[in-house]
Amino acid sequence: MNSHKKVPDGSNRFDDERPLDLNTALNVVSAAEKRARRELRGNGAWVYLLWALTWFLGFGTLHGSRNGWIPLEPETALTLFGLLVAAGVAVTIVIFGRQSRGIRGHSSFTGGFYALAWILGFIVMGALGGTIGMAVDDFWLRGMLINGIAILIVGLLYITGGTTFNDVVQVVMGVWFLVVDIASIVAGPEHFLTVFFIFGSGGFFVGAAVQALRQRRGHSHARA
Repeated sequence: MNSHKKVPDGSNRFDDERPLDLNTALNVVSAAEKRARRELRGNGAWVYLLWALTWFLGFGTLHGSRNGWIPLEPETALTLFGLLVAAGVAVTIVIFGRQSRGIRGHSSFTGGFYALAWILGFIVMGALGGTIGMAVDDFWLRGMLINGIAILIVGLLYITGGTTFNDVVQVVMGVWFLVVDIASIVAGPEHFLTVFFIFGSGGFFVGAAVQALRQRRGHSHARA
């Protein structure tokens, strides 16, 4: 027995005169959940591409300065890197702010506290970075330690976000960034920038490509 009927606008409406069909209700809830997840990560490929370019240019500038390939002092290269990261953060906030507009309920609660975790994580990183800056004189060792903390936070929050929003790509990227972080620390102050430049930005480029394919398949299934 069908417990709901079609209305002229094509949507389903429950018939108040019939008992609630539990399977139908679960299907409606499941469809709404999938739609919310799709909306929350709708621009994921563009965000990954944005950060791939930010890391490629930022770590590339530092890497070039470190090896004398770019005529910039390390402090100037670091300032450019900071400006690129700040621009990336601003664009990401705008993208997710527009994307999450109109989302309410549990999804809004989850997304809000996930964003708060990022903010608090990087406030802690800033405090630790200041302490490391006063305690360590070597410019490149200081950079390696501060970047190590930052990427640790990034990796853990990517895994947390992936498990929260059931996003496998995000979980894999979080694991990848932790592996890259370990490799950069093992490489030491002389080579950690090489690791971040190649494998960090490379991970974002691969993530952007995979996410774009997933979104294309999702749109194809939605139209089918």
